[in-house]
Amino acid sequence: MRIRTVETIFKKEMTDTLRDRRTLIFMLAVPIAAIPLLLIVISNLMTGQIEKEMERTSMVLVQGMEFLPDDLRGDLNGAESFTIEPDANSDLNDMIERVKSGEVDALMVVPRSFDKAIALESPTEIEIFYDEAEIRSGFAVDRLDSILASFRKATISARLQQHEISEDVIKPFDITSRNVASMKKVAGETLGAMLPYLIIIMCFMGAMYPAIDLAAGEKERGTLETLLVSPASRGEFVVGKYLVILSTGTVAALLSMVSLTFSLNYMASGIMKFTGEILSIDFDLATVILVFMIVLPLAGIFSAILLSVSIFARSFKEAQSYITALNMFIILPAFVSLLPGVELDYKIALIPVVNVSMIIKEAVSGSVQWNYVIATFVSTNVLAAALLYLAKKWFERESVLFRM
Repeated sequence: MRIRTVETIFKKEMTDTLRDRRTLIFMLAVPIAAIPLLLIVISNLMTGQIEKEMERTSMVLVQGMEFLPDDLRGDLNGAESFTIEPDANSDLNDMIERVKSGEVDALMVVPRSFDKAIALESPTEIEIFYDEAEIRSGFAVDRLDSILASFRKATISARLQQHEISEDVIKPFDITSRNVASMKKVAGETLGAMLPYLIIIMCFMGAMYPAIDLAAGEKERGTLETLLVSPASRGEFVVGKYLVILSTGTVAALLSMVSLTFSLNYMASGIMKFTGEILSIDFDLATVILVFMIVLPLAGIFSAILLSVSIFARSFKEAQSYITALNMFIILPAFVSLLPGVELDYKIALIPVVNVSMIIKEAVSGSVQWNYVIATFVSTNVLAAALLYLAKKWFERESVLFRM
């Protein structure tokens, strides 16, 4: 194989690729602007909705309001965060339907003997019905819980004083939890879980359209035959086209890493308003190099597969149909980084896409295990080389190149 010939083919194909608007959109516009902008818009909508619901007065329906002790009834009626609507006559199922329909945010059911049970120090309970799928219903429950918890604490304290018992009797020891994880690791586990998934998807999308155009597109334009009669070998053509696809996929992945890091940090700053936690993803040079070295062979796998599919397809549209179906085999393994409790081991380090997803997640959190990195790097490179060889053999078959 002649390096100079491959270089000439690469330059020619890259020039043509960069002139294609679809390639520029998926290699540059989507990872740099579209996806980050979408995340920022979603973040603003979420935080805006949460702030709106926090300021909103909850509507709480109460059955058995008259059975509450006077001080608890006064606390509920005097609360500014929600409005109490007493209802002693409606059927319970009808009131639950009002919660389901969103007419009221929560329903509190007080048993008839509640005030007597409190006075007699007998066990009793209050039922709260809410719609977990609605954020406003969740806020209503939290506000009710706050007042009920205060009343329960005050009741316990009063009972202990009445019986001349120290509060230490029911609290024999304290539990103090101290976090030993660095903020980088915490950010990696919370924010960094999304990053590998999106980087892998962007890598695949960045390689997709150049791959379709460089083989199926050549068939449609009728220029494939002209290329085949040139002095370059078919292997040189495959390698030249492969390097173009590899370059666009890798560039899309790296650009998405930068833009998505900014977007996720922006989302975290919005969440901080409500949690008080300070989370952000910070990349040092070593992490960037590691991500690049681990994404490069994955892009090689994608490039070889996409090029093979494109060579097999009769037309641009047919190649798109095949690759659309192929998307599921990329999305689902990449999703592993979002699953809690999944840890990297040698088995996972040998599973394509999954291994890269987990390595990127660990790199973001700063807890890199180099034995698994090496296993992942070697396995993905071996697979990429094997798939490139198969793409070359595929390209050499006349029955594949000139499918009618």
